[in-house]
Amino acid sequence: MLIPSTLKIYNASAGSGKTFFLVKNYLYVLLKSPYPDEFKRVLALTFTKKASEEMKKRILQCFKEFSNKKVKEEYSSLFENLTKDLRLSKHQLYERSKKILFSILHDFSSFSQNTSTIDKFTYNIVRSFILKKEKNLELEMDTNRFLLNVVENLLYRLKDSKKWSNILVQFSLEKLKKGKNWDVRKELFKIANLMLKENNFFPIKEIKSHSLEEFIQLKNSLIRRTQKFEKQCNIQGEKFFLFLRETSIEKNLFLHSDLPRLFRKFQTKNIFFNPFNERLEKHIQKRVFYSKNSRQKNQKILIERNQENIISLYEETKSIYKKNISCYLLDKILLKNINILSIVHEIEKEFNFLKNEKKIFLNAELNKILYERILQEKFPMIYEKIGTEYKYYFIDEFQDISFLQWSNIRILVENALSENGSAMIVGDPKQSIYRWRGGDAKQFIHLINYKSFFYKKDFKSLDTNFRSYEEIVKFNNLFYQSISKIFHSNTYRNIYQNSKQKIFKKNGGYVEINFLKKKDKDYKEYIYFQVKNKIKKLLKQKYVLSDIALLVRNNKEGHFLSEKLVEDGINVNTSVSLLIKNHLEIQIIINLLYVIANPHCYQKRVSLIFLLLKHKFIRSKKNHHDFIMEIIFLPLDLFLTKITSKNSLSLDKLYNKSIYNIAEEIIEVFGLLNKQNIASIYSFLDLIYRFMRNSENSIFDFLSYWESKKEKESIMISDHKNAIRVMTIHKSKGLQFPVVLLPFTDWDFFSKKKEEGWIDVNPYLYNGLNTIYLKIESYLQRIKHDKKIRNFYESYLLNTAFENINLLYVATTRSIEQLILFSKLENEKSVSFYIKNFLRERKIWNEQKYKYCFGKEKKNS
Repeated sequence: MLIPSTLKIYNASAGSGKTFFLVKNYLYVLLKSPYPDEFKRVLALTFTKKASEEMKKRILQCFKEFSNKKVKEEYSSLFENLTKDLRLSKHQLYERSKKILFSILHDFSSFSQNTSTIDKFTYNIVRSFILKKEKNLELEMDTNRFLLNVVENLLYRLKDSKKWSNILVQFSLEKLKKGKNWDVRKELFKIANLMLKENNFFPIKEIKSHSLEEFIQLKNSLIRRTQKFEKQCNIQGEKFFLFLRETSIEKNLFLHSDLPRLFRKFQTKNIFFNPFNERLEKHIQKRVFYSKNSRQKNQKILIERNQENIISLYEETKSIYKKNISCYLLDKILLKNINILSIVHEIEKEFNFLKNEKKIFLNAELNKILYERILQEKFPMIYEKIGTEYKYYFIDEFQDISFLQWSNIRILVENALSENGSAMIVGDPKQSIYRWRGGDAKQFIHLINYKSFFYKKDFKSLDTNFRSYEEIVKFNNLFYQSISKIFHSNTYRNIYQNSKQKIFKKNGGYVEINFLKKKDKDYKEYIYFQVKNKIKKLLKQKYVLSDIALLVRNNKEGHFLSEKLVEDGINVNTSVSLLIKNHLEIQIIINLLYVIANPHCYQKRVSLIFLLLKHKFIRSKKNHHDFIMEIIFLPLDLFLTKITSKNSLSLDKLYNKSIYNIAEEIIEVFGLLNKQNIASIYSFLDLIYRFMRNSENSIFDFLSYWESKKEKESIMISDHKNAIRVMTIHKSKGLQFPVVLLPFTDWDFFSKKKEEGWIDVNPYLYNGLNTIYLKIESYLQRIKHDKKIRNFYESYLLNTAFENINLLYVATTRSIEQLILFSKLENEKSVSFYIKNFLRERKIWNEQKYKYCFGKEKKNS
């Protein structure tokens, strides 16, 4: 009987040489084997394509160097370590390296396929085993576009259904009453998107097991139950005020008016938020109902004579409230969302219809497809071949892997361990920043602590920072020790308390924290002014632009900085570059396409005329209002003639032309193309070209496509060798830069973005449902009288805070030599608050001081 192998788990903090460590262990496995094609039995999975390409590149480079008799100095240490660990002579390692490299190059497709992202690995399994019968199926990556089609088709199909029309109209009216957007398309898109998110896989599966009729029954049951409780509350309120009338007690005599206020809330059914308060409870316990200084003796006597009846009514009311409130709150929350949840079945039908019609399957579904197939068999047949094919597993960035991804891979890992294979998992909970797409650091923590009966575990930390200089490592060690105190959860607190790193690059490094005190209106401009000055200073210190990275929380901040830098003639390489929708020439083209597609859309005509007048593409001696009124209602052909007086744009010129040609015609007629906007024009034309490859030549379809793409489509900037990099913190993960600037280190710890969640309920009370959907909104923090909802909301806050600290950790650990932070001084509910708190703990905070330095700044050369 084989003795199970050990699962090796490594906690790899930022800069700890994780990629090098994985490559070294990968090389060890291949060089230990006498077979040069052993790489075919090794599966190395990473989270991003960038990481997998980096790993492949390093592996090949190492074998290339080891295949030379004279190993370069930078590879000599690794070469020496491997000869020692493998107990091989230098000549033996050299010979094996040559054979392995030769074998890899002659079957590079196997090597490349076996060192890939988790998503690609899942896709290959789904394509090879599950979809092999459907050879014509294509993978659809553009989920948003697909969902927009689903929503439009669904509304068209349901408009003639009396049953669904009533539900959709009712839903829109409910939204309208609350002063919210009543357009049901937006909500249908949200629920369709919700259905595709991995985080919602199990709850949505539960929802889909209930029919529309069952939801209608449940809704009626909830309405009856909530109305019954509200009526009970109303009765208790009426009882109190009837009692006052019968006993002639004046309500204004009661101390603080707390008691009459409580029963007024019950009378008016205002009981969603806890109407009881501690002050009233203390007065009831102490039998204190009125002020001692009160001169109304007759009233005092009346209250004293009836105080037991008052207390009895109070306790009776409190008992009714406590007994029913938990169920009532959940009922009211579910009633808010039940109409839209009941349509899940219809969305699912439309999903399947469109997928079959277009012969596609969605990238967002891959993990779910594989997981559901695995559930059908104890050891699925689809894994029989893979189980024998791979013996060694390397899994990187484990903290970002979703539950479904790990569930789909675990069966292979455990099988390999049971057959004397090996598995290595590397991750860092502090760098878990993909919760929105299913990543969960708790999964990594659970893996460490969970005891398996099938294999052993060996947990170690890689705790030396090889990236950053001493002062940066020291700052981060101290800062995250301080910030760990915000967590009440030991799990999260310990992650940061135990995160202290050892220093490899001693002597050097510089950290600078700048607090800016400016009004919100000027804040972004003022930040940029400070950033630009800092860049000039860094250039005087003999850094070049490509040494500097600006990391931002979101694309909006990145777009702002990129545009300002480009305006000032500073070269930029960025993944969040200038959005093409913000450029004048694109706005003119889009507005004109809207006018051509819908000649009676006078709002678009007005927008177009204003743009043309403002930027002097057309001139008029009349004032703008009179000119607009003169031409706005003209027939389309005449309208086009009036706004293109120099080079007339007529319908004849546009007739039977492709969208691409129409766009070119508009560009030529208005003379939109010049040296300054060449990038935005060609980026837009490239967007049209991509659309036309997969769609019909319809302006309507293109404009719909544009609406789904305009918040992401950016200018294609040529790759300058010497340029500042502007990118989101998410994109910077795994990278390093000599100098990192964080211009907006002041984001809220508790996201303002509305999220959704699922809360467990008693299925006996909810017609078999064991979980219900709720939107996480600020009002939930006021519900402190229900343990279930309170715990749910506190868990959400905890996870959000943890993710935001992780974002900060990723950002502050990218720099090698200098880390520069800019933050708001006033903001007390953000990252800046915890930076200030850290400075207070270090006893260096000064209300009049706006700049704090750690280490020595480089002198100007």
